[in-house]
Amino acid sequence: MKKNTNNRNFIKTAIFALTFLIFAGCSGYLENPMKDNETGEDINLLILDFNFFTTRMTFKFFDAKDSSVITLPANVKFSGANGNDIVTFAGEKNDSHSTMQGQLELTIDPNVEFSAANPFEFAIDIKVNGYNEFQKGFQIVSEGKKTYELYLSKPADDNTDLEGNVDEGDSSIVFILPPTELLKSATVAKPYEVHYKIAKSDFLLLKNTSGELIFNSIEELNAVYGTSGFAILSMNIVDDFAPGVDMVYYGGELVPLLFHKLEQGELVSFTVNGETVGDLNGITIKSYSVYTGAPVPDLFGFADFNSTEGGWFYHEPDADSAFYQSLDISYTVAEASTETLCETGSSITFSSSVISSFSIDADVYDENGTLINTINFKGNFPETFTVENAPSRAVKLVFRDNNTSFQAIPDLEIANLCTGSYNVTVQPEAGYEEYQIVLKAICPDNPTVAIAPSYSAEIRIKNSGDLWQGVDMTGGKVDMLGKPNQEYELRLLWKEEWEYSTYSTIFNATDGSYEGDAYPETVIESGYIENGARIRINVEKEFNQNVCDDMGW
Repeated sequence: MKKNTNNRNFIKTAIFALTFLIFAGCSGYLENPMKDNETGEDINLLILDFNFFTTRMTFKFFDAKDSSVITLPANVKFSGANGNDIVTFAGEKNDSHSTMQGQLELTIDPNVEFSAANPFEFAIDIKVNGYNEFQKGFQIVSEGKKTYELYLSKPADDNTDLEGNVDEGDSSIVFILPPTELLKSATVAKPYEVHYKIAKSDFLLLKNTSGELIFNSIEELNAVYGTSGFAILSMNIVDDFAPGVDMVYYGGELVPLLFHKLEQGELVSFTVNGETVGDLNGITIKSYSVYTGAPVPDLFGFADFNSTEGGWFYHEPDADSAFYQSLDISYTVAEASTETLCETGSSITFSSSVISSFSIDADVYDENGTLINTINFKGNFPETFTVENAPSRAVKLVFRDNNTSFQAIPDLEIANLCTGSYNVTVQPEAGYEEYQIVLKAICPDNPTVAIAPSYSAEIRIKNSGDLWQGVDMTGGKVDMLGKPNQEYELRLLWKEEWEYSTYSTIFNATDGSYEGDAYPETVIESGYIENGARIRINVEKEFNQNVCDDMGW
């Protein structure tokens, strides 16, 4: 607890040290923000910023099936080597975080230094009712803005029944879902099999849900053994997992590898001779995986996530076997490439003819057209990004056309993702103009204190149904493209609540002064900047008090 207190004291000290004025050079209160606009009297106004946080992280939670945002209560925990170094913007190191917004905004303790030689490593664990638990490891080698899209899978709508058949070699019962038999969620045949095996003699020990033996003698067992429907494992199997970079134990240490969780399964019921098994009564069910496709992955088999270590461990010493002595049967089958990833790879510069913030998403495909990762870019034109943990492969970046302000971006072919510099020119959509928003968030219970956030924010035309566009706010300032004569919303997420600010792009043509609607607890002024090239919209918004309480104001 003392550690948290000391850290928050550091945060407050840093805020004071980096306090600055963000409204110089504008009309009204912007001409001298320390003077009252009408009386000329001094104003005791302290404007605070978070810009000393050099690495800001946005975590977004999506449904794996339809890519919708998950707006259910989510409990999030961090672990691994640096899990305790992830803090809120109030400097708090919490044991867990919660949100109903499908998103978290967090940062890294500015006391913690990291680099390619000393990477920042952590793991995330997400639990949401109705979804399978999500776990993933991360490695960061450079500071900056990080966005992570995390896709959670639901249990399958229907269970898959595996019927046992007699293994002619030793008379055991073997349960197999053949690769040619597709799950309802699958689109292609699986290049692997998961087997379960039970010795014949073990069936004599099985008990039903009433605690009674299912077979009272070997004669009873022999009479039905191996007949149609004799033994059925009903499994809930999910296989809609996206590939990416994850932390995997290989070569005696946790390292980032290209990793793909192929399948996750859980036993729903086990029936023998028409009776539901309630107790294995000391027997062992062996499970093993077999890769039937080609080429065989470098790593394949059952894997478990170790939250303490922060990564995936393949079963050892026999990586394709698991042994169960209870009905609590669950597994994960995964593949990984052992190729060494470059800590830093290609440099990609995004430029445009407009002054604007941007958030751009790209899916990365290898030379075979296989999705291997997703990269998210957030910044301000022009800005250069260096890819982290990159494979030494030829790849194609396919940019998603999900930003209403910009035209579709052509695919980018990269000869080797470990090297080279590339330029991406982003064109604005017709009908959009450049604006600058300057946000000053006032504390309701202490109006002498305002916050100028350096934060990830989102913006869209109000009530439009458009996707929210990610923008990068620094010191309360954000450059953006917008349509004239529209009503816009800007929002940023503080813990579990969105803070909204509303304004309109309706201005006086002569001097750029604001002529849009007025909004409760909001003061809006505007004017031309850069010799009339753009309009700056100054929004003074009263925030919810909990933001100020968290900061100690």
